[in-house]
This record gives sequence, C-alpha cells and structure tokens, in this order.
Amino acid sequence: MRSPKAALVCVGSELLAGQINTHQAWLSVRLGRAGFEMVGEQSVPDDVALISLAMTRALAAADVVVVCGGLGPTFDDLTREAAARALKRPMTFQPALWKEILGRFARYRMKVPEENKRQAMVVGGAEVLRNPNGSAPGQRLRAKGRTMILLPGPPSEMYPMFDAVLPKLARDHARGVHVASYSARLSGVAESTADESLDPVRARWPNARFTILASAGEVSFHATSAEKSAAAARAATARLRQEILDAVGAFVHGEGDQTLEHALGARLKKKRLTLAAAESCTGGLMGGRITSVPGSSSYFLGGVVSYANSVKIKSLGVPSALIAKHGAVSAECAAAMARGARKALGADVGVSITGIAGPDGGTKEKPVGLVFVAVSGPGRAETLKRLEINGPRDVVRGRAVAVALRLAFDAVGA
Repeated sequence: MRSPKAALVCVGSELLAGQINTHQAWLSVRLGRAGFEMVGEQSVPDDVALISLAMTRALAAADVVVVCGGLGPTFDDLTREAAARALKRPMTFQPALWKEILGRFARYRMKVPEENKRQAMVVGGAEVLRNPNGSAPGQRLRAKGRTMILLPGPPSEMYPMFDAVLPKLARDHARGVHVASYSARLSGVAESTADESLDPVRARWPNARFTILASAGEVSFHATSAEKSAAAARAATARLRQEILDAVGAFVHGEGDQTLEHALGARLKKKRLTLAAAESCTGGLMGGRITSVPGSSSYFLGGVVSYANSVKIKSLGVPSALIAKHGAVSAECAAAMARGARKALGADVGVSITGIAGPDGGTKEKPVGLVFVAVSGPGRAETLKRLEINGPRDVVRGRAVAVALRLAFDAVGA
C-alpha cells in the first residue's frame, strides 16, 4: 500500500538570501496529515528557467507538487510563466478574472496598476483558485495524473487557500489509502527529552511516519499511518493518540494546531478567569501572542510593559527597596511584578517576565539569558521559574514568553 507522494517548490530570491522559509514546515505537516509522503522541497530564485526546471523535477518525483510564491504583479513574479514552460502550455488573459481583481481594488478605493493584469494570466487547462485575502489568484493544473498547485507566497493568503484545496488533493490521490493522523503540541520539555520519551511509541509503529519539530519553547509531534479502511484509520488514530499521551501527556498543552496561547485562553475562558501581564525584557511580546487569539478580549485585560525600573515602581507597585536589594532581574522582582499586574488591572491571574535578553547588560552574577518568570493567582501564592537561556536576543525573548505562557497554563489548571 503506497502513500501518494508530494513535493514543494518555494519561489523567491529572498529565500536564498537569508530569509527563513516558514512555508516548508507548515505545508509538510498538513500534507503528511492528509496521507502524503514528502519526497522533496526546493527553494528557487526568481528565474523562469530555474523555476521551470524545479517544477519538472518535482512532477517527475511526486503525485502532487505545491508551488508557493511568485504570483504577484511585479517583474520578478514569474511562477505563471515557469509553469507554462514546464507543462509546454500557453497562457491566456481572462477578462472575467481581471474584472474580479478590479472589483477587489475598487472595494478599497485603490487605483489599479496596469501591471496587475499579469495576475489574470492563466496557464492553459488550469482551474483558477480564488484568493479571498489578496489579488493573486492561484491555479490548479493536472498533467499525466499528477497535480500542480500554484499558490501566492504571503501566509495570510496561501494558508487558507491551501486548506481549501487539500481535501480534494487527498481524494484525487488517495490510492485507496486511509490515513490515521494525530498531532500533539508540547511545552515545558526539551525536544530531545520528548523525543526520547516517544521512542517506544515509534518502535510499536514501524510502518508509521513521525515528525518532531521544536520552535521557541514548544515542540510539535506528528504521527501518520496508512490504513486499508476508514474504520481501521479511526481505530489507529485513537491508539496513536493514547500511546502518545501516555508517553508525554504531562507536557501536552494542545492537539492539532492548538498553540500555547490558544490553550491558555481556552482554560481561562472555561474557568471564567481574567489575565494581566507585566513584561520587562520581552517588551510586549507576551501580550502580542496572547492577543493573537481571536476572542482574547474576553479574558485578557491588558499588560504593562515595564522596561524601566521607574515603571515597575510607579505602574506595578514594585517597592524601590526591593529593586535596590535584589535587582530588577530577580525572583523577588518577578513575583512583585506579577502581583502588581494582577492588582493594577484587577485580574484574577498576573504573569510577569523580567530578565537580560542581551547581547549586552549581563554580569558574572547575572549573565545574558537569565530570566525570571512569575505567576500570581488564581487563589494561590506566586509560582516562580528561573531560566538560563542560551542564544541571541530573539531566542531569549521567545523562549521566555513560551515558559511564561506555560507557567500560566499550569497555574490556571485543567
């Protein structure tokens, strides 16, 4: 029983000039859950010949090829032309599609540049994929039993478009395979520790595929297994879920795509509790993650970015004597900040972060990467955590926020 194969082609010279390609992990996870075996990924510059060559090679290796980027209106958006070359098909201008693009600009009272007409050029035989969040339509192409999907590069446009076409891709290329799939989101554990704990699960499923991915204090673990029937797939999913939870359940905050901030928000809503934040070295990063969740206004009251000691004292009520004795980067200050945020904003729970993000400002006693996190409430004494995080400034800040969110998640309770 062979799983269908998939490959990615990511277009953009910026991807070869140091910009991180976030599409690869996001797309691979979803294709894997849908039963596809990933056989390749390539990033290519804005060059028609190179894009076309990458498409041709991917189509030779995979049943489904997803191409992202290069569908904009400017001179370096060459994916349409490359697809036409790879498939040896003409491109045609579609007036009806151009009318839709004009209508989108009209809603925003924007003048339409003439070069946007390129976005109404369609490769012969393509099905146009509507883009509700941008002016770049996608295209679905079939060639010798294989499918190539052209999608725009911006995540806000590409992700919903891909989620819309994925079910049909899975149906078209299922080959009688039914997929068992389970994803766990973990926090408060190192990737290597989680990996070791999950070794026995992988050993019991020699024919399943597993992926593990760490990012900013969180770990994602994905498992898929090809089964012969829908009933067998449902049963295998249930077994995978239980075995994974038995192995690492203490660290699981969510399933599927549930982020730590979503999980914390769900617990706060369930218990009808409110949250306030106090941040020093993270400068509002934690508040940004919390408020990225739709509906967070029902439980997040606000935050105080107390970068300066004077703000810690005036806005959060941290005693100046406490800072003089222990320093702003200390367990005592973190606890006082959490209490202060809770009191100042009238919240049930207060969470705080204070530390030295670097690259400067560290000392032998308090090195760069030293961070203290605290949670005050609900109905309990402060919960404290001391961290020593290795890495550049953005890593220190990102991991500190992840630990703070997890500490609050645990403090609120199931």
